[in-house]
Amino acid sequence: MNHENCERCKTPTEGTTIMSMFNTQVICIPCKEEEKENPRYAEAVEAERKAVMNGDYNFKGIGL
Repeated sequence: MNHENCERCKTPTEGTTIMSMFNTQVICIPCKEEEKENPRYAEAVEAERKAVMNGDYNFKGIGL
């Protein structure tokens, strides 16, 4: 996963990215921190955990 720019805010990532909990976007750390403030963040984390436990390693997320 080598993304020069965040797929959400389009700013340079400086080589550090992470996958969104809500969708398949590869995002920068500031966007991840903002994402954690979303009221549905815990729901998104739990949905992904359940998907992985059921063998779905390509979970698309719950959407923003």
